[in-house]
Amino acid sequence: MALSLFAYRKGNSVLHKIPSIAKLSFLFVLCIFTYSGGMSISWDELFSWKIVIKISGYFFASLTLFFLSGAKWNSIRQLKFVFVIGGFVTLVKLIYIPFWLDKDSLAYGILYTVRFFITSLAAQVIFETTSPLQIQNALEVIQEGISKIIPPVKKWNPALTISLAINFIPEIFETWNKVELAVKARTQKNSKWKTEILIQKFSTFFSCLLYNAETKRMAF
Repeated sequence: MALSLFAYRKGNSVLHKIPSIAKLSFLFVLCIFTYSGGMSISWDELFSWKIVIKISGYFFASLTLFFLSGAKWNSIRQLKFVFVIGGFVTLVKLIYIPFWLDKDSLAYGILYTVRFFITSLAAQVIFETTSPLQIQNALEVIQEGISKIIPPVKKWNPALTISLAINFIPEIFETWNKVELAVKARTQKNSKWKTEILIQKFSTFFSCLLYNAETKRMAF
């Protein structure tokens, strides 16, 4: 059975052996640099050497992580949602009243999608090679350092909250896959896009998520 998106995968790759705090710190820095420079950009600027070299460098960094993680190509195929969201964001930026298409808005959407893909790929392979316990321990080390400067941070315990949120991400995709399979098994192929089926699918999905979230909350 295929792993859910961002779920931990056991292994002995180079990336598995790197300390979790180093991996999370690198991901944090990569995200900051990838999204630096703002989102407003013209169509001509999108293809300038400055933008192309910067984005290519960040993409190469994510791709290097991918190969170091020993991940299969299926990990990249799992990121299809990036292009769905990117396409939606682009469409929203493109459409105005009166309806007309703007090349600068298209440039915004393309840059957003590329940046989103780069950071999502990096996050995917890092979370695949870092167990939930390692993530929590790394965040606690960071929290301990910050609490020496800002003492109340230790009492708030954001490390636990953030680690729970990160570890809940795979459950979202796993729950969606289960609901999707259940719908396919119980409905005809041509009827899965009917309004009542879609409403039932999403209501079941959110009910399962709320149940899982409440179960985790009670456990802690």
